[in-house]
Amino acid sequence: MWNFIDEPSYYGMVNTVGDGVVLGVGYDDFAVTKPLFLFRVQNFYTWHFVISGSGTLDVEDKTFDVKCGDMFFIPPDVKMRYYPNEEDPWEYVWFSLNGETADNYGKLVGFSRDIFVLENRYNSIINGILKNLFATLTESSNGHFGVLSAFYKIMDICVSHIPPSGIQNIKAVIDANCMSQFFSIESLCRDIGISHAHLLRLFKNEYGDTLIGYITKKRIEYACELLATTDLSVRTVAFSCGFSDEIHFMKTFKKSVGVTALNYRNKKQ
Repeated sequence: MWNFIDEPSYYGMVNTVGDGVVLGVGYDDFAVTKPLFLFRVQNFYTWHFVISGSGTLDVEDKTFDVKCGDMFFIPPDVKMRYYPNEEDPWEYVWFSLNGETADNYGKLVGFSRDIFVLENRYNSIINGILKNLFATLTESSNGHFGVLSAFYKIMDICVSHIPPSGIQNIKAVIDANCMSQFFSIESLCRDIGISHAHLLRLFKNEYGDTLIGYITKKRIEYACELLATTDLSVRTVAFSCGFSDEIHFMKTFKKSVGVTALNYRNKKQ
């Protein structure tokens, strides 16, 4: 089991200014959190992603066995309860949602009033997005836009029919996470269960570019966008693009673009 954060339970309220759909996000590890077995009704939607373990979902008179890699969606105004397997307690992340738009989002993903549980075919991609989200939330008192960004990335993945396996799936993981300083090829290989050398070979064969070269290109492209459209310092731009060292960023930028970051900004602005 891989924990997102040290706390067994975490809840982040989202400022709904500009977005009335996403109300909040939460994380629970029921290896230590006490479960609730009572039936209840809620006045909002919740979308859960089971990271590990298993459990049971009861909706009205229907019972569903939910396992690691599944996701379940609960609409408002239905009698329901969900609880972990005692021998294999689950760990999950959930989003709370509101309104007719949330209902439409659920339908786009494949949920309905009869279908409450789906296999998360993009489990490794979404887990990576959620892991980075909670790494950010535990360090910041205001994660409003980070939560929205993570949620809509997940929506995009779920409705864009990304192939559920193969190098395209791995590339989608990279695209979604490579701007984070928490991202590394080593951790990616560990999470998806592939050797470092094999991943580099697969990527090169499929896309004709080295994986390191591709990640660097993505980061420099984003750096160019930030330099041209914001007044962020070079240091902040570097960190925002996944670089942990400002000097390394400046050397890489000049080698890739042909001018220094400051000269690039002056020309663009």
